[in-house]
Amino acid sequence: MSRTDQTSKPQNTQGSGGSDQLISVLDVIRIVRQRWLVGGFCAVVIAVAVGSLLLMQPPQYRAQSSLVIELDTENIIDVKEVVNTGVRNQNLLVSFMNTHIERLKSRSMAETVMAALEPEMHDLFLEGYVGPLEDFDSTKELPDPAGLLVKRALEVNWGTESQAIQIIITHSVPEVAQAVANQYINQYIKYKAKLRSKSTSEAVSFLGQEVEELRVKLADRELALQAYRKEKNLVTAKRGESIISQKLTQWSEAVTNARVRLSGVESRLKQIQLAGNDLAPLMNIPFVGGRDDVKVIYAQLQELRREFKVLDETYLSRHPKMVENAASQVAVKEALSQAIEQARQEVSVEHATIAGELEDLEARLNETKEEALQMELDLIDYRMLERKVERLRLTYETLSERYSETTIAERMNLNTVRVLDLAVKPSSPVWPDNKKIALVSFCLAGMFFVAVPLGLEFLDFRVKTFSDIEAYVGKQLLGHIFDFPNKNEKRLVKAVLENDEDLQEPFRAIYSGLRLKLKFGRDAVSLVLTSSMPSEGKSFVASNIAATFAMHK
Repeated sequence: MSRTDQTSKPQNTQGSGGSDQLISVLDVIRIVRQRWLVGGFCAVVIAVAVGSLLLMQPPQYRAQSSLVIELDTENIIDVKEVVNTGVRNQNLLVSFMNTHIERLKSRSMAETVMAALEPEMHDLFLEGYVGPLEDFDSTKELPDPAGLLVKRALEVNWGTESQAIQIIITHSVPEVAQAVANQYINQYIKYKAKLRSKSTSEAVSFLGQEVEELRVKLADRELALQAYRKEKNLVTAKRGESIISQKLTQWSEAVTNARVRLSGVESRLKQIQLAGNDLAPLMNIPFVGGRDDVKVIYAQLQELRREFKVLDETYLSRHPKMVENAASQVAVKEALSQAIEQARQEVSVEHATIAGELEDLEARLNETKEEALQMELDLIDYRMLERKVERLRLTYETLSERYSETTIAERMNLNTVRVLDLAVKPSSPVWPDNKKIALVSFCLAGMFFVAVPLGLEFLDFRVKTFSDIEAYVGKQLLGHIFDFPNKNEKRLVKAVLENDEDLQEPFRAIYSGLRLKLKFGRDAVSLVLTSSMPSEGKSFVASNIAATFAMHK
C-alpha cells in the first residue's frame, strides 16, 4: 500500500513481480521534461562540435565525365564484327552494362589512369590525401595511388533506362578531379579498342588457319570422290540406273505372265485329273473335247453308236453287221483314247515348259534385283560422300567469307564506346555542404536531447514511483491512496465509516486484494502496517482498513 499526491499516477507494470517494466511515450516525455536542461546542453554542445568539425574539413571538388555504350557498331559496309555486341533482353542489358561498370572500377583500370596522368597531376593527386610531398616522412612508403583512386575518389553511376555511364571523381584540387575524370574516359576507350583489336587479330589468325586446313581437306575429299566413282563405274550412274530399272520392269512383267500361264495350265491339268477316264466329262473340257481330231473321232463314235441301235433292232448280236459295228466302235474308242491322251501330254508338256520358263525368269529377276541393289548401295555411298564434300565446301566458303570480313573489320575502328561528355573544371566545392551539415547537426542534437535524459534516468536507481517500489520488493501493490490536505485529520480516520467517496473506494480495493491473497477463516489473521518514517499515516490506514473489514463482516 502507498499514499501519494493526488496528481501522481503509477507507471504501467507487467508481470506479477513488476520486474518486466514497459516504458511508454508519455514516460519518455516526462523524463525529457524533468531533465531537459541537461539534454539541451549536451545536444547544443554535440551539434556545435560536429558542425564545426565538418565545416573545418578541406573543400572537395567533383568533376563528372560520361561515356555511352552502344549496343551495335556502325555498319560502314556490310561487315560483321568478331564480337557480337547486340543486346535485346533487359536482363542481358543489365549484365552487359554492369560488366562495363566493374571494368571501370577495377584496380587495373585505376593503375592505367594514374600511369597516364602527367607527373604534376599525379603528385597533386597524392598531396590531396597525404599533404605536401616535401613534408612527407621519407622513411614511410607513399600510399598506393590506384587504391586511393578506387576507394576514395572514384564513383561510377549508370541509369538503368539509358546506355550512358557517369564517371565522378572527387578531389580537393579541381584541376586534378577534371584531369582524372577525362583520363578515365580516354583510357577506357583505348582499352576497349585494344581489347577488340586483339580479339579480331586472334580471330583473323584462327580463321586463316581453319580456311587453309579446310581447303586442303576439301581437295583430298574431291579426289577421293572421283576415285570412288571410277572404281564403281559410276561415271554413267544415272543411265545405268535407268537401264536396270527397265530390266526390272521387263523381267517382272515376264514373270507375272509366266505365272498367269502356269496357273492356267495347272487349272487344265486339274480338270483332266478330276474327269479321270470318264469320256463324257472329258469331252466337255474345251481344250480336250474341243480339239479337231478328238471331235472327228468322237463324231465317228457317236455315228457308230446310232448305227448300232438301228442294227440292234433288226439283228442279233452275232450278226456280221453287229460284230463289225462293235469292232469299229472298239477301234474308234481306242483312237479317241489316244487323242485324249495326246491332249493330256500336250498340257503336261506345256506345264513343264512354263514352269521351267518361270524358274529361269525368276532367276534372272533376282540377278537383276541384286545388281540394282548393289548399284543402289554404291550410289548411296557415293551420294553420302558427295554430300560430305558439299558440306565441307559450304563450310569452306562460309569461313572464307568470314575470314575476308574479319580481315576488313581488323582494319576498321569498330569501337562501341563513345565519349558523351568530357569533364569540366568544377567551380565550386561539393563539400562542406552547409545544408547537409546543418541537417546532420540538427539530427544529432535531437538524438542527444532525448538520449541524455533517458540515459540519466536509466542510471538513476532512486525509488520514486510505484513501479520502482514493485521492482524493488518484487511484489504488486494492493492499492494507492491519494493525499487530501484540505480534509480534517480526525474525519480522515473515519473516512470509510462516514462514506467518504474519495477514500472509500481505494480502501475497498485494498480489502479485495487482501482477500484474494489471504484465506479468511476461523484462524486469526494478523496484519502489520509500518512505514519508514513517523507520521506517514499508519493510524489513518489502519483505522479505515479495520472499518472496511467490519463493513464486510
